[in-house]
Amino acid sequence: MDDYGSVNQACGLARGQRFRFRIGNTMTAAISERRRRFARFLILFAFIASSACLGRSQDEPLVVVRDGKYGYIDHTGKVIIRPQFIWADDFWRGLGTVYVCGQYVSIDSSGTLVPLRVTVQGHLQSKREGQKTGFVDEQGRFKIKPSFDDALPFSDGLAAVQVGKKWGFVDTAGHQVIQPQFTAAYYFREGVGIAQVDSGDVLIDKSGKVLASGFGLVDFVANGRVPATKDGKNGYLDLQGKVAIPLVYDSGSKFSGGLAAVKKGDKWGYVDPAGRSAIPFEFDEAGEFGNGLAPARIGTRTGFINESGNFSFELPFRYAPGFFTGDEESNLFIAASDVSRFWTADNKFGYVNASGRVVWGPTDGSPDHPPLLGWSDELNAESCKGISESIKAAIAGFSPR
Repeated sequence: MDDYGSVNQACGLARGQRFRFRIGNTMTAAISERRRRFARFLILFAFIASSACLGRSQDEPLVVVRDGKYGYIDHTGKVIIRPQFIWADDFWRGLGTVYVCGQYVSIDSSGTLVPLRVTVQGHLQSKREGQKTGFVDEQGRFKIKPSFDDALPFSDGLAAVQVGKKWGFVDTAGHQVIQPQFTAAYYFREGVGIAQVDSGDVLIDKSGKVLASGFGLVDFVANGRVPATKDGKNGYLDLQGKVAIPLVYDSGSKFSGGLAAVKKGDKWGYVDPAGRSAIPFEFDEAGEFGNGLAPARIGTRTGFINESGNFSFELPFRYAPGFFTGDEESNLFIAASDVSRFWTADNKFGYVNASGRVVWGPTDGSPDHPPLLGWSDELNAESCKGISESIKAAIAGFSPR
């Protein structure tokens, strides 16, 4: 993800990937090892992207689509920036992103357009220059020179970088703290990281020491637990690489809100970090907890359950990610939000708040990714329709990022 276009394409892909409750585990259970590795990369990529896409605080504007145009509402459902753009994405610490007159630009909550923000202050963003990738600051200046063949975003103070055919990790000063030695590398969280060697996945510490091997490591570390698979069964390791929750489940998710959804047979329930049953196995689908609520389905009933396993409110939907928002302070951390997106069985889109009140929709317009193959001349021309000459002139004067 070395330019904003690819980041935002990833955002849309992430949204598409999240159209299933259990994409990571249901998909990996049925495909070959080679395809599993590729699928895991897509899942990690999608999750990283979604952290950026959902990177808003609880009071920042929400992106909506009306009559094919993108705009923003507040958390009560009031339109605060009228739908007028060919594409827009979520706000993240005071700024959103829109595509207008053939450019990605930032937008503030009053609707004023400003040059595209590279990243927030104190963060580094990967950027490609020629054939190499480095990391730039909020001014677009390289703080880590472009010397890598590829790179992933920083998480827990480290970023996976590729040198030749091997992957290692650098810190925010650009020091190679774990030498390139892995066939693939992904992310650090809670002091441990996931990488890959010829024999399979490994859990490592920040010195590069292997803490565990022989497991499939697909999902993200949370609450001191590492989701793991072996011989078709799911369980959890601790941060020392030891089995903390036996690998006896048919599927499972990462921990969120102190609970993890796990599957036995054809039913889902929840366990706590000690492996104790917290919510009985009675659900046909079970999502992750955020703001004390999780999306779930029993038969034809869908809605959000509380931590006792009871429906706090019911809502007809095909998919809902839950009450989460990205927290840019720790990159891959997902924090609680007061709104959740949802999609109905006929693909209508809406927002619901934690009280169960639908604040937008369901409508035919659903936020989506930019064109996967890039913006055509026709779409670029369309992106400028209805834009005032003064704004066009201002945009033309923005420095490219």
